[in-house]
Amino acid sequence: MDKKRKGFTLIEMVLVTVIIGILAGVVITVINVPRTQARSRDSRRIGDLKRVQSALERYFADNRKYPDSLSSWVYFCPPSAFMQCGYLLHSALVPGYIDSLPQDPLDGKSTANGQSCVDSDEKQHYYRYASNGSIYIINATMEVEDSADESLCSSISNCIGNDINCGAVGPYCYCLQNPM
Repeated sequence: MDKKRKGFTLIEMVLVTVIIGILAGVVITVINVPRTQARSRDSRRIGDLKRVQSALERYFADNRKYPDSLSSWVYFCPPSAFMQCGYLLHSALVPGYIDSLPQDPLDGKSTANGQSCVDSDEKQHYYRYASNGSIYIINATMEVEDSADESLCSSISNCIGNDINCGAVGPYCYCLQNPM
């Protein structure tokens, strides 16, 4: 009687392992992990802006005006600047309309130039708010350029022909304004 052995030979196992390794290498190079992480942080920034926008609208419903920024920027990030510049918006919205003002996802996670909120391209990341009481803009610096977005700061009507300074506008600026 001749028994046939069932199973894989060592050569077949090595060949399958090599093929899986090559495929995994190709997939890892196709998936740009740093860019994916940057897009994730940008999504969080957009969500943060929308939460603040919602709080501002609730504030407006109660007070018939938006918190005045006295024609200056209010930075939510980094915390040292927040303590100096963020008091106006913080005292108007926290805790009645929002639990806390958001912090940038990169806050404290980068040491480029010794600053927090700086990405690998050394762009400073922040959230901004400016208002004259009747209109406002809130914006954030993004990590990934998205020139097709309708929320680019250069396309926001409150930044055009009003007394609100929208700051640096460009392909990395995401902006929201009060509903018209």
